[in-house]
Amino acid sequence: MPHQRFQSSSISPRYSKGKISVFGINSIYPRSPWIAAWWSASLPGFGHMFIGKYLYGFVLVIWELIVNSKAHINMAIALSFHGRFDEAREILNEDWALLYVGVYVYGIWDSYRCAVEINKSHRLSEVEDAPVTPSEVSFFDVTILDKKHPWLGIVWSIISPGLGQLYGGSTIIGTFVLGWWIFVCYKAVAIRSWLYSFLGDFNSAAAAIDWHWSLFLPSIYSFAIYQAYASVNENNTLFDVEQVRFLRARSDQLAQQHPVDDRHNTVQIIATFEHSPFVEMAIHELEKLGVPPHQVVAMPVENLVADTNIIDSIHRVDGRSILDGAMMSASIFSVLGTIYGFVWYLGPIIWGLIGMVGGFLLGLAIEILFNKGKLRLTSHRKTEVIMKVTCQASLQHQLLHILKARKASGFVIMPQMPESG
Repeated sequence: MPHQRFQSSSISPRYSKGKISVFGINSIYPRSPWIAAWWSASLPGFGHMFIGKYLYGFVLVIWELIVNSKAHINMAIALSFHGRFDEAREILNEDWALLYVGVYVYGIWDSYRCAVEINKSHRLSEVEDAPVTPSEVSFFDVTILDKKHPWLGIVWSIISPGLGQLYGGSTIIGTFVLGWWIFVCYKAVAIRSWLYSFLGDFNSAAAAIDWHWSLFLPSIYSFAIYQAYASVNENNTLFDVEQVRFLRARSDQLAQQHPVDDRHNTVQIIATFEHSPFVEMAIHELEKLGVPPHQVVAMPVENLVADTNIIDSIHRVDGRSILDGAMMSASIFSVLGTIYGFVWYLGPIIWGLIGMVGGFLLGLAIEILFNKGKLRLTSHRKTEVIMKVTCQASLQHQLLHILKARKASGFVIMPQMPESG
């Protein structure tokens, strides 16, 4: 977010920071081009969905499911990893495979390119500091930009891909991901294989599952977990950025007023908050209480601590995710576990899950090793907004009640300074 008010911010903005609609929440968020390229390599369309180009993503995912199935690419990959190269060559449909290669390479290249351009647009949107309407009400839905817990997005996606996206406010994305998951699970006979696996009938589990369709599952499952986590963090950041803009605009407007300085029988209270809707609710309630608007000064704080956190939380997003490498590793080892699980004792479901967990821990360990001494497990509560209220002493009790009800992190009542003679 911008650390100062730029001169060009007075010009009508051309670069939007985000959009809230009945379809969900999207934002111009700086994302790593290499991470976008990786997810496109994992499954075409995922890289574009990662950077917010959902329409592109939908088209490429549907293309992947159709063309990959016609070319039997997943089966050829699985047979190749088992050393059955002649069978892999025989089963591969060369006509469809040639159509597949060009679009596959394009998806990787274009997701990287688009991520670079979006990062440029993000910088320009910071300079222009365009407002974002934090809610959208329509006949079909009420969409609100609010703060959510990233780890809850992970939990719901683990239960079923798509639920984490719905929790994050992305209605269309969640619907599509949930639909893809149900369709692919049905084609792969994954639910029956899952049931056999957890009943200990591993031979039946391996025999029931469809090799081709089951190899889509690790990528979909890993991406759904990661994307839900990332999108909740991005929406939390968008909320913080918009509230910072609102508080600065309000401060600039009130600074133009010239109130009469009356220090008699007044009390001054300074309170601290995190970015949340409670900040604005507290401002409005203090004004309803009778405190003049120019005597309620709320300003965002620029925190100097920039530690990288393994897990971002609702309290703080540092803009750098240590889970990037961990989730990429999880998807790789999950695919490998599924492939070799076709012939190993525990079956593809169990080995796929073992590969995912093991790959995640391996990737996380590598990230921690390269960032040794710079990491904290989780983020802590921080002061993000300071509010200074000057009011009549008779309103002090009611004012403190409002601050406590609206989740102020703390407050201090300033001592009265003796008037100079």
